[in-house]
Amino acid sequence: MELTKRDRVHFIGVGGISMSGLAHALAVQGFCVSGCDRGDSERLAVLRQAGVEVSVGHDPAHIAGADVVIWTTAIREDNPERKAALAAGCHLHHRSELLAWMLRGKRAIAVTGTHGKTTTTAMLGAVLVSAGLDPTVFVGGDVLAWRSNYRLGGGPYVVFEADESDKSFREYNPCSQVISCIEFDHGDQYGTLEAIEEHFGAFIAGADPNGFLVWGQDCQRLQRLVPARAPGPTIGFGFHPEAEFRAVNLEYEGVRVRFGLLKAGKAAGTIDLQVPGQHNVLNALAALAAADACGVPLDQCRAALAGFTGTGRRFELLGKTDELAVYDDYAHHPTEVRATLAAARQQGHKRVVAIFQPHLYSRTRDLMTDFATAFGDADVVVITGIYAAREDPIPGVSALELARRVGEHEPGKPVYHAETKQEALERVQELAQAGDLILSIGAGDVRQVGEALAQHLCKGRLSAP
Repeated sequence: MELTKRDRVHFIGVGGISMSGLAHALAVQGFCVSGCDRGDSERLAVLRQAGVEVSVGHDPAHIAGADVVIWTTAIREDNPERKAALAAGCHLHHRSELLAWMLRGKRAIAVTGTHGKTTTTAMLGAVLVSAGLDPTVFVGGDVLAWRSNYRLGGGPYVVFEADESDKSFREYNPCSQVISCIEFDHGDQYGTLEAIEEHFGAFIAGADPNGFLVWGQDCQRLQRLVPARAPGPTIGFGFHPEAEFRAVNLEYEGVRVRFGLLKAGKAAGTIDLQVPGQHNVLNALAALAAADACGVPLDQCRAALAGFTGTGRRFELLGKTDELAVYDDYAHHPTEVRATLAAARQQGHKRVVAIFQPHLYSRTRDLMTDFATAFGDADVVVITGIYAAREDPIPGVSALELARRVGEHEPGKPVYHAETKQEALERVQELAQAGDLILSIGAGDVRQVGEALAQHLCKGRLSAP
């Protein structure tokens, strides 16, 4: 695609986490930007302050005067604005095409994989900022220290989250790559695990041969793909004994983690993190390996990671008293749910109460068996209604069925179905005890339940989500 400042650029679904960052970045660079979303939000308010003309709701009239229209996978083909843009002869582009255009002339580093993209992108961005490299960074979540989901820099590097969920990550090559792992997900897009591997293989083969490829060496699928397909230098990370960047001797203390770093088999000191869980150790290893490839000294990496305070909706503290704590997490895949609950268990509370909102009917259907076994570290589980997002309901797939399956897997564990957020809120209010860690989990809007519980715990009143 091509874009000039004479063009008016309209975003359908501008309130989305990736779309809002792109729209804001264009606006502050002097482009004429407009956008719409189905509901108002704090993110839209920030865009208005940046000069973006924002509308609530989808109306073909919003397209009037637009030259370029950007859409995202969440926007269906029958969306009235998308149909109007097509009829009007506007240039329609997926958001990945716009991001690819913004990468031109930069040293691009794509961060992808089934898990860990957002935190790894934010960690690597924080390290490069600390090293004075002034990178541009696009993150699929809010970096708490930046209070934003992106930063514009004047340096040569652009670090960005490359979303594999809709196959759009194929748009970004050639670039350097960070790949965490490959698991089955997004069955609505890929159908089979074999198809996912094929797309990742093609992505790997398209990497910049003059750049680098950082990869999770614990992942057996990457163990097959990377040596066979990578066109340039590769750097492994993980717990694997052959990984160039390897973590050993993990120590947990509340939300903090310390581990010993081995670089090429040699002791390289310790790394301290303010974010919990073994999964964040892996994220930090990936960021360390990529930063090292960019020439950042290890001591600068160490200091930057020690100061990294996390990203929004990744084990984010919502409220705390002397007796209880409420956290929120974006986990929406069984592997992520397990990792998040394991991190919660490490906090030392008497009980872990999990409020889980499944995301997408297709994911719930495809991974039902894995989800049923993912709540081992929770003492109490509340399953609330499926967040449909872009999908229509699938007969036979429900939160009630998932709750039944979780209960079958662990007889005797308290497992409840609460179809609405209000029902979940009331159920957890009844169940809460001194010493609980309460955790809202999911990629939809379950955070509202956590926020309402935190408000009730900290201020003594209950608010409906």
